[in-house]
Amino acid sequence: MDQAQGSHFFFMSLYTPGDVHAPGSVWRRSGHFTPPPGMTRHDAYEMLMGEITEDTPALAGATVLAFDVQPNQL
Repeated sequence: MDQAQGSHFFFMSLYTPGDVHAPGSVWRRSGHFTPPPGMTRHDAYEMLMGEITEDTPALAGATVLAFDVQPNQL
């Protein structure tokens, strides 16, 4: 077990539409982080979406198909 993991795990599935020449694409992102005290699920969504679109600008404006964040401890 990696002790460096954050306290929460997230996953997000996103869809970017295609055009007449190419189909759309489904993207998956997942990871872990430790939210600061008082962070809400909405805050986490906004923070993670910002990081994802910064890392992959093609995902700016993508449709989010699924998002979840849960405690990382089983």
